[in-house]
Amino acid sequence: MSVIQKFEYTWPKGAPQLQFLDWIATLPQAQQDEFAQAKIRQEAHRQPFIDDGRLSIVEEGYEWIDQEAADLGKPTDSVWIGYWSRWINETGVKFSISYL
Repeated sequence: MSVIQKFEYTWPKGAPQLQFLDWIATLPQAQQDEFAQAKIRQEAHRQPFIDDGRLSIVEEGYEWIDQEAADLGKPTDSVWIGYWSRWINETGVKFSISYL
């Protein structure tokens, strides 16, 4: 049975909802370029799982073929996660994952 890995974001009260890629666009060009390369690698980490039918991208987040695949997950690019973590810290966004 498939499992939905739902990504949930909650912004601080009264704070603008600055989405991740919109935030990236505010960075100096060199950092945007570094992130662009990291994004390519991040998507390349995910693609084999999609190609094998273990993972689909859905509106809520990811749909894994089963709980075992969800538990194993996929690799994450270290530069990509560094920018993502920085966005979380700088915007005060709270991130959570739930499984449906």
